This record gives sequence, C-alpha cells and structure tokens, in this order.
Amino acid sequence: MVTADSLNLDCLELIFAYLHGNDLVSIALVSRSFLAGVIPRLYRTLVFKLHHGKRFPAIMSPFAAVVAHPGLSIHVRAIDIRMIPMYKGIASPVVMNDCLCAIALCKNLGSFTCTPHILPSFLNSLQDKKCLEEIRVNANLTTDQTEQLTRLRGLRRVILDAGSWTVVDALPRWTSALQTTLTDLTLYAMHDLHECILETVLSDLPNLTGLHVIGCSKVDHFSVMRLTSQVPNLESLSFTSWESPRPLPTSLPALSRLRHLTVDTHCTLTPSATPNLWTSIIFLTRQWSCPLRSITLKLSEKLVVADTFIRDILDAHEATLTHVALLNCGISVEGVRLICARCNDLERLAVGIPVKEMPLYTWAAALQESKTLQTLCDINDTHSTHGPRPFLARGDIRLLMNCVPTLDKIITDERVWRRTPRRHTFGDDVDDFGVSLEPRKPAPTSHWFMPR
Repeated sequence: MVTADSLNLDCLELIFAYLHGNDLVSIALVSRSFLAGVIPRLYRTLVFKLHHGKRFPAIMSPFAAVVAHPGLSIHVRAIDIRMIPMYKGIASPVVMNDCLCAIALCKNLGSFTCTPHILPSFLNSLQDKKCLEEIRVNANLTTDQTEQLTRLRGLRRVILDAGSWTVVDALPRWTSALQTTLTDLTLYAMHDLHECILETVLSDLPNLTGLHVIGCSKVDHFSVMRLTSQVPNLESLSFTSWESPRPLPTSLPALSRLRHLTVDTHCTLTPSATPNLWTSIIFLTRQWSCPLRSITLKLSEKLVVADTFIRDILDAHEATLTHVALLNCGISVEGVRLICARCNDLERLAVGIPVKEMPLYTWAAALQESKTLQTLCDINDTHSTHGPRPFLARGDIRLLMNCVPTLDKIITDERVWRRTPRRHTFGDDVDDFGVSLEPRKPAPTSHWFMPR
C-alpha cells in the first residue's frame, strides 16, 4: 500500500506548496520524510514583520535559525524585512548581526525587501548575489551608499521608496546599466525626481513592462503620460495627478498591451464631480483597445462617483476586467449592480460599503448580479469618517456570502472573513456554510497601487 511517507520527495514539495504559515510548521513535525519535503518551502522566504518584533527575543528570528544551521541557506530565495526591533534607541545589534550573516550565507537569494531605514548595513553583502532579480528598499542614501546600490546588476524589478537626491541623480546611470534586464520600475515618494531625469531613465528602458511613479511631487500625470512614448510595451502603469490645470498631452502613443492601471488623484478641495482626467483616461484606453484587467482609482478627498462614469469604464473594458478598486470614493447601489452584472470575469471588488446610509440587503442584492466575485474589500478612509464606524458583523457577512455563492473572502478594516464548508448529514441543506474570522488582517506585502 502506498503511504504518505513513501511518496516521492518532489510530490511532497508540490503538495506542501499549497500550505502556508503554521500549517508548514505542523507538517514538519509529522515525520522525517515530511520534514525533508517541507523544509524547502518553509525556508524559501525569511520574513521579519511587526508581530515578530513584538515577540523578540522570546522567539528566534528566522535569520538566527539560518545562521545556526547554514545548510538551510540553500533553500532561501527571498528575504523580507519590514521592521527591526529597537534596543536603547538603535536597531537591535543581535538581529542586525543575524540578518547580515544570513544574507551572506544565502547565495541563491533572488528577492530582497527592506523597508526600514537600515539598508546601508546590507549593501556590501548584496554585491555578490548573482541570482538577485528583485529589490524593494528604502532608498534614503548618501553618495557612497548610492554608489554601492548602483553596482547591483541583473535586476528585473526595482522598487525605490523615499529616494534621496543622490539616488535620483544616479538613477539614469544605473538604469542604463540595467537596460537589458529591467522590466519593472517603481518610484515612490521621491520628491527630488523631476521630468528630465525620468525622461532620461525611460529612454534607456524601451522594453519596460511596468512603470509606477506615485507620490513624486515634481512629476504629474502629464509628464508620465507624455513619456509613455518611450516605453510602448507597458502592461502596468501607475501615476499621481496633482493640482494641475494641464490636460493630457495630445497624440499619445497607443498602449495596446496595458492590463493594469492606477490613478492617484490629489485635490485640495472636495471635488463636486468625477475628475475630468479620469474620463479622459478611460476614453484613451477605449481607443487603444487594451485588455485592461484591473483598474484602481483613488482620491485624496471623498467623492461619489457618477453612474455615467461607471458606464464609461464598463463600455470600454467590461469584457476583460477582473479587479475594480475605488478608494476613498462613494459608489451608488446602481453602480455596484452595473459592475457585477456586466463584468463576467470579475474576481475582486474594492469599494466602501455604506453601512450607515442604507440597509445591507440592498447592497447584497446588487452584488448578487455577479456569478464570479471571489473577494470583496470594504475600503473606507478613516480620516473622512467622523465618530465610531460601524463594522460588518458575522450575520452581515453571512448575508453577503449567501447572496453571492462564489464569494469566499470579505476584507474589512481590521478583519478577514472566509467562507468555510460544513460537514453535512442526511437531510441537511447542501448550501449551508460557515464563516470564520482570521486572527488579524495580514499586512500588505506590496504597495496599494501595485497590480494584484
């Protein structure tokens, strides 16, 4: 008889690829064969986040585990550092040393993320990583540190947060050296970046497929859209529109491959109507006949999006859209019904659910039009909400999931609800299901504007 222990190691690794977190730890305790099969998955990514820092030093960091058992380093493909515990006002020397040693051991490292301002300590160790293809770092660096960063080669994806003027100044030289490999570039909150630098950068990257320029105060929508002529193969585009009277440039090249679009609109006063820029963008994407799969629109001040604008989006892209997100935007029940009824492949909808303004069953009836919706995100800006905000209770979640049989996950401000199957006995309703609440909402692994 074939048993689980007698399965080929490759088969075990394929099975364990569907498990995450504590499930992997539990599997490792079953038997030696299961331990051997789960180790490559368990140590593929070394993560250190806020909840790890809160429990340190009661628990061992993943970096210390790799340092104690160097043979595990061969399995590490990604390192993700989101926080470092503090000791007497500085980053914990113990964790920093373990992290530095672990990076040096991981010769097969392919992805490195470091959002705290501790990158300079690791720049030397990253120099010899020949497999490194993706980085996301806090790029507030000095001139010497920038020189070390720009010596990294072979990168496919670069995400720079809060880059200093030295990084901006070196960016054209660095991207010129990466022009044969770089396909995705994200520049976030780099206030020294300006149009001339960006034009020089993009002129060396004609094969770029992802461009995200968000929160860079000297680069607006006009600049980014004008420079898309340098990168005609874009599949993903994100940009910020500031307070500017400039319309879109004329005679733009067709981005016929565009699949993901994000527009972050800043305005100083509460808008009274849907921004003209949004309407112009949708008009362009319809002309381009691009297969847009996801669209994310965000406002700095709350606005109720007109149903006519929703119809414009659907007239242009209802056949391909799978993800729609309207952040800090109100939307009518009719708008929700139109999205759910006309987007035949809709998988994820992120909008604000007006729990106070109307009965929930009205919204549930609108969502019922969708036969494919899998995830619903209740997005609300706490800065524009006065007083305690009512949250969706278990009964509300059951109502929504009962109306939409395909809906498996609902994400609210601090909670993640999932549909769970129940064991049935003879005579039970086969459509019955349970609802489970996850302990905490997981922290996002990427920026809000990145494609899902």
